[in-house]
Amino acid sequence: MLMDDGAFRRLAPRRAAAGLAASLAFCALALCAGGCAPYVGTTARSFLGHIRQNPDPNIRYIAYSKLGGRDVFDNDEQKREAVETLIEKYENGNEPVAIRAIICRTLGELGDPKARDVLLKAVHHQEAVIKVEACRALGKVGRPEDATILAQIMSLDLLEDARIAAIEGLADLKSDDPRIYRVLVDALEHEDPAIRLASLNTLRTVTGKDMGTEAGAWRRELQPILERATGGAAASSAPTADPEVEKTAGETAPPDADADKGRFLFFRRP
Repeated sequence: MLMDDGAFRRLAPRRAAAGLAASLAFCALALCAGGCAPYVGTTARSFLGHIRQNPDPNIRYIAYSKLGGRDVFDNDEQKREAVETLIEKYENGNEPVAIRAIICRTLGELGDPKARDVLLKAVHHQEAVIKVEACRALGKVGRPEDATILAQIMSLDLLEDARIAAIEGLADLKSDDPRIYRVLVDALEHEDPAIRLASLNTLRTVTGKDMGTEAGAWRRELQPILERATGGAAASSAPTADPEVEKTAGETAPPDADADKGRFLFFRRP
């Protein structure tokens, strides 16, 4: 069964040490502990019915997740209804942490801009699993100006999962802000290989180019863009820090901020 919020928080240090991916993986494995996962139907109507009425959080978790699948909606009105329901369920705060995280993921998969406001708050959440999923989802539903928020998390957050999720969100957002390009190019020289790889993949996505793994080659290729980021003079490579990001950056940090370097601790989708 799914952990309640108390158990989820008591395992926080262990999650940080073992990798955040285990947090949601535990939930998925728990659903199959007694056999196959419960059947929740195949349509948005059935999923929404479980979300609204089923008292079992395990089944609701599955239903929330399946709402993000393809071809589950009969029409656009039903999809809008699903988005509004997900936002409402997230904002009322009654669902367990793991479910609120999967709500963020599903909102991103549905791609409705109505989810932007709730995700802008969720990227600052003190629960790491929620923050990580919200960063990726914001990339799918956000506006170009939201790239600065993701860049700040990428630069300031102490948790590797959040930094990588923010970088991946930037790949989906595809901002043309030259400051974002500079942050990504600079990150190719980061001491953490996971940050370097995520930044490289995002640069390849947003530029449609592949200049290899060396930051120097990217700087030469993107020189006109990077010069616009600094006005031709030396300047900070990151956008001005959001106080809310700085406030929450340390709240999800692992006990040893250096212990997770070099590992890929984010939730991989199939």
